[in-house]
Amino acid sequence: MIAFKGRSSLKQYMPMKPVKRGYKVWCLADSTTGYVSSFEIYKGKTSEKVADNHTLGERVVLNMCNQAKLVSWTVVAFDNFFTSMRLAEELYKRELYCVGTVRVHRKGLPEILKKKSKLNRGEFVFATKGVVCAIKWMDNKEVTLLSTSYSPKDVSEVNRRAKDGSQNAVSCPLAIAEYNRIMGGVDRFDQLRERYAVGRRSIKWWHRILYWLIDLAVVNSFIMYKANKREHEQSRIDQLGFRLQLARQLTSGYTATRKRGRSVSFLATKSQVPDDVRLQQVGNHMLQTNKTFRRCRLCSSAKREKRTRYTCSVCDVPLCVDPCFRKFHGK
Repeated sequence: MIAFKGRSSLKQYMPMKPVKRGYKVWCLADSTTGYVSSFEIYKGKTSEKVADNHTLGERVVLNMCNQAKLVSWTVVAFDNFFTSMRLAEELYKRELYCVGTVRVHRKGLPEILKKKSKLNRGEFVFATKGVVCAIKWMDNKEVTLLSTSYSPKDVSEVNRRAKDGSQNAVSCPLAIAEYNRIMGGVDRFDQLRERYAVGRRSIKWWHRILYWLIDLAVVNSFIMYKANKREHEQSRIDQLGFRLQLARQLTSGYTATRKRGRSVSFLATKSQVPDDVRLQQVGNHMLQTNKTFRRCRLCSSAKREKRTRYTCSVCDVPLCVDPCFRKFHGK
């Protein structure tokens, strides 16, 4: 959900979401890293009839899988809004596995999912039809699931906390355990995007979508940077450092002025100009004379305030003629 409370025909209201009002975006993301490979902005209900008679959820999954061009027999996970028997069979015809929770009122489901079963915690029942298996497992409440990628006979264990605080191992079908493990790629992307989002308030409806697209590009590039990083590199860069480095590279060579005043906390060093920018035009840095006096960046302090009329022509940093100018530029 892209938060937006203004007037727009694309705005949706979803009371169960953390962001209740805004633009709804369907995303297909990697389960491990959160890399978004395809997305689609929901434009609302249309009056046009669909030739294939697929539901909205089925069309979204099939369209995004086609756009992403997934490798054959990749496992695709989705929640109960999308899952249906027809979708699972269609994905299998396209050489894609799937797993997802399902609502019990969907068409074509076996009776064991619809009727109430007296199961104890950890017990489950299943039924198969062709390549699709339907599983009902009892946790705190009944969990219903469709899968074409895991055998319903395979069982694993999950930890559950009892009322006294102790943890107990509960038997669980492998399909449900794997669904819980791989589900959440979109949430992982949202977590990375929301931390340092570039969005600002605006009355124009398309600004929010533009900001989201910028965040999408930055987060995807950060994920690719971490995935392609060489093993012998010792320095680890987080998302904030990556965004700062990206901003410096984008603005390098185009900005000559520096903002005066106290620097922000993560740039509060002795030299506010990074080395990659400060040493970029070595040989082009020249002293220029100003009409006003400013405090020298290096030798001035609270106890000994020293002012100078000279500044660097490239960095716009007030410096004494010597030795501050040579020391600042690494000469």
